[in-house]
Order: sequence, then C-alpha cells, then structure tokens
Amino acid sequence: MDPRDSKNAIRAVLFDFDGTLTGPGSLDFNVMRKAVGCPQGRPVLEFINGMASQQKRTAALQALDAFEAEAARKSRPNDGAEEILEFLRTRGVKVGIISRNSLASIRTALENFRRIRMEDFSVILSRDDHFNPKPSPEGILAAAEILGIPVSQILVVGDFVFDVEAGFKAGAITAFLTNRGSSHPCAHPSDFTLEHLGDLRDIVSLL
Repeated sequence: MDPRDSKNAIRAVLFDFDGTLTGPGSLDFNVMRKAVGCPQGRPVLEFINGMASQQKRTAALQALDAFEAEAARKSRPNDGAEEILEFLRTRGVKVGIISRNSLASIRTALENFRRIRMEDFSVILSRDDHFNPKPSPEGILAAAEILGIPVSQILVVGDFVFDVEAGFKAGAITAFLTNRGSSHPCAHPSDFTLEHLGDLRDIVSLL
C-alpha cells in the first residue's frame, strides 16, 4: 500500500465494538458458551443459528442477549476510544460501528461514554441487521454503500481475527488492535497492528 496513492486515503473508519471501542474483558465468553451449550472453538452466533429447533434457538438468543446486556452495563470506553473518535470526526473522517453484538447492548454501553453518543456515528450495524455477521464481509460492504464511500477507502479496526478477516474479504484496509497484549491473527494479516487506539492518529495521517 503506497501512502502517496490518493485512492488509499481513509475516508471512514469502521470499529468493532466489544473489546475495541469498549475495554476488553467485560463479556465472559466461557460463561456465555456454557449458558448456550456452545463447544469451545465454535463461534457462538453460528452455533445458535445452526440449532435444529426454533425453540432452542430462541432460548439461546435470549440467554445471549441477557449476558450482553449485563456486560454492556458494566462496560467502559476503551483507553483512548473517545479521544480517537473525536479526532477522526474533526479530520472529516466518518466513523461507524460494525459488531456481532445486538444493537440494544451497543446502545446501553454507549451510555457509559462521556462525550460520544449514538448520533456521532454515521452508521451502526449489528447482528440485528439482515446480513451474515463477521467474518463475512457483508456488513462492511453494506456500510460502504450506506456511507457512499469505496470500500478501499475504509479502515476496519477490531481486536479479533473475525474483524480482520471480514475487512480483508471486503477489500478494506484493516487494523488489528492488540490492546497491548493479545496475539496477532495469522490467517489474514492486517495492514496495520495497533497496541492502542491512539495509534490510529498516525495511520490516518499517513494515508
């Protein structure tokens, strides 16, 4: 990627939510998996959607919603999240959220932000929307269409391999957030690796 090529200028940033804009660790995935009977190594949403019984799917989704709601109430903004969102908006870069979480849990968690509100985002897409969740690229492509911005000028930021994989498949620029600790995904290397959300300032200034 040549930073001198104007077609690579970042015009929008799509953030994962849980563990990216919010601090990591608010949702205990092991407890959640046990609650819905999901085995280790299986993505929870795909496991639930694959249940043969509609009754079981409904019950599992209700349990997932309850866990997310509790985690959202306890969550706090990730270090530097509000500052980078304000910086991007002052630079004229649109910001959005693309998450496997429910819209209700995103709304609840954003109530814990001091300076950022729902209306500050140009697009928010959650599992309640009608597209396959990450690692599918469908949500990112839908967001690009809503924003009216070529996907090649969108940066996707997340703390999990699904975020990078979805961005890669969509043709977006990708940045993996380590939160100063987690390992980098290997299947689809990201264009950038961030230890802290504040590192985005340098990337936006570079491209």
